[in-house]
Amino acid sequence: MKKFLFLFTIVASMVSCGEDIKVNNSAVFQGDKDNGFWQGGNAKAILEIGNKLTIQASTLNETVAIKIPAPSTPIDPKNPATFVTYPLGTSLTRKAIYTLTDNTNLYTYETAIGVGDGEVVVSQYNGGTISGTFRFKAVNTDPESLAQKEVYFQNGVFYRVPVNP
Repeated sequence: MKKFLFLFTIVASMVSCGEDIKVNNSAVFQGDKDNGFWQGGNAKAILEIGNKLTIQASTLNETVAIKIPAPSTPIDPKNPATFVTYPLGTSLTRKAIYTLTDNTNLYTYETAIGVGDGEVVVSQYNGGTISGTFRFKAVNTDPESLAQKEVYFQNGVFYRVPVNP
């Protein structure tokens, strides 16, 4: 009887020592917009013809899109030597676009050749998901607009964003 009680105590203690750990593997796209936290939902990356990749996320009235060439080789997140850096504000194929919609207006901010600046660092890419960091200053495309002239994103992160062909 003592052996049975001892065995029962050990089994009961092993079962009660479990810990439920939840892992959040959903896509993340967030950053600091004009010094305030910004997080977009429904993050996705679209692989377009010509090996162009658009990574984007939205809120109810805002969208951020980052357009870069798709990395030509897989990028290992454990090997920083494989990371790829894309400068913004130097090309039309590498750009950041921020749009804001209010009740009656659509405001668009972009980087382009000599307009705005920033960079995107891709730290993981396997053809199925993409991860990395970004920062940029985008300029209002309408010089006559009464809206702010520039928008700033810093400390931006996109993590495990699914790539859709």
